[in-house]
Amino acid sequence: MKNFNDLLNQDGPILGLYISSPDSSIVEMAKRTGFDFIRIDNEHILFNYSDIAELVRTATLMDMPVQVRVSNLNDVTKFLDFGVTGIVVPNVNTVERAKEAIAVTKFYPLGSRGMCPICRCVKISGCSPSEYLKIANDIVTLTIQIEDVRVAKYIDEIVSLEGIDMLSSGKCDISQSAGVPGQTNDPKVVEMENLIIKKALEYGKQPVILVNSRKRIDELMAMGEKIFTVGPDYEIFLKVLQDSVREYKGL
Repeated sequence: MKNFNDLLNQDGPILGLYISSPDSSIVEMAKRTGFDFIRIDNEHILFNYSDIAELVRTATLMDMPVQVRVSNLNDVTKFLDFGVTGIVVPNVNTVERAKEAIAVTKFYPLGSRGMCPICRCVKISGCSPSEYLKIANDIVTLTIQIEDVRVAKYIDEIVSLEGIDMLSSGKCDISQSAGVPGQTNDPKVVEMENLIIKKALEYGKQPVILVNSRKRIDELMAMGEKIFTVGPDYEIFLKVLQDSVREYKGL
């Protein structure tokens, strides 16, 4: 199965679809229309494990990398053992939280991820259990999501940690921490997101940012970023349906 390291060898923009629906046909459509990976949101969306398993199975068959944003660190082992190769941990606003995320996502010597030689992740890798242990830290990526302006004071200490592969922002929560809740285009919020991107690149990590326009993609690519998420899926479908109605009704 293709993983994020394969994507990183491509030129940008590299696009991931933010998945909020349990219907696996969305994964098929994402692949057919040219998306490069999917991100399943298990933090804010009411998925059950069967929903996520079906989405991951479909992505595996479509040779499409999968990120899952987790609601708690206890779920990381289950998702990795099932074959997810990208974990997104939200609310990484302290050094301790970042270290905890690394510990559950990476094997020794970077972390202490639980070992299961008979799990699906080993089977679909095509490796023996011992071979999988040697490559797992390379093929499994950890994205941390910074969501508080106060992290700016010690962001270097977090971003420099070995075991963190990508960084993301949570602009809505950043806006709350900046005292401008919901105003995601406020200069203080944009400044914090730009700092996250700058520090990621400075320490050799990859920023991966949720965008809603080609203009923002161009701005971020000029800064050196090349991986983006768009969506969520229902907003894209809603816009397409609205445009269709307007066209058909001549509005």
